[in-house]
Amino acid sequence: MPNTPTSHLLLMPPNWLGDAVMAQPAMRAIAMHYRPEKLSICGRAWLADLLPYLDLPAAEYRPELPAADTAILFPNSFRSAWQAWRNGARERIGYRGQWRRLLLSRPLPRRLDLRHQHHRLYYLDMATQLDIATPEQEVKLVAPAGDREAGIALMLAHGLAPEKVICVAPGAQFGGAKRYPPESYARILGWLSEAGWQPVVLGVAAERQIGEQVLAGVNGPYWNAAGETKLREALQLVTAGRLMLCNDSGFMHVAAGLGIPTVTMFGATDPARTSPSGPKVRLFYVPADCSPCLQRECTVPGQPCMANIRPETVRDACLAALAE
Repeated sequence: MPNTPTSHLLLMPPNWLGDAVMAQPAMRAIAMHYRPEKLSICGRAWLADLLPYLDLPAAEYRPELPAADTAILFPNSFRSAWQAWRNGARERIGYRGQWRRLLLSRPLPRRLDLRHQHHRLYYLDMATQLDIATPEQEVKLVAPAGDREAGIALMLAHGLAPEKVICVAPGAQFGGAKRYPPESYARILGWLSEAGWQPVVLGVAAERQIGEQVLAGVNGPYWNAAGETKLREALQLVTAGRLMLCNDSGFMHVAAGLGIPTVTMFGATDPARTSPSGPKVRLFYVPADCSPCLQRECTVPGQPCMANIRPETVRDACLAALAE
């Protein structure tokens, strides 16, 4: 059991969108165990948009690190531990390493290996080591009231029929090795548009050109929203969409955690480490001899791990998910 009574609990989630979603079961278990008077979430600015979906009652995003009774540090960096120590958190809990052990009042051993075991379980083990029960081990995101309606309104404003909209996230900020080839996406979206489905491409501004490439075969309404929406608006579109087609990315974890039918392709990364948690996931992984390389960019001609996944197979999975 935690040693210090906690009226103010600070959670510092992981620094990537997908990892923050994978840490949701652990964060919720910790928050429900402490039941503090004040629950603060501090980290990257996009957490303000994601937080309403994490189902952490009464949690408040704080752009600046506050003083707190107890700080739970999910990032493994020296910087996060130093910030919590500098800001006066009485109890500072996190995994040891990165030369930060002396800055933690309770340094925890890393009993799971992120190179081979699932990130979600790695985060949950932090709660387990604090003798906190974790009865809910799957990601279960909750869309805030009104967000689905807001997503529908965005679709209508761009000339789309909400009941026919599918979301597509062809990028991956980690690097190109995680991306299914744009030409394969274009074939799939061409087939789906012939069947009446209307794609919305999600992503950051740097992925807008990829969005144009994957939409090249679409014959019908579409919207390349990459770079045109804030994260909260993109989450609203995911909530209102009928399907998510994507690579191993943050949007994959969000859609799966919301229970949205999710079709995803893995290549350079290992599903055993970062597969999405959700009831309606269709995951394709046909490894090559070099898989999983875990590299940012592919150095093998033809990117065989992705070439092994046939566009026809992905199309059929999308149509099957949409028919359910």
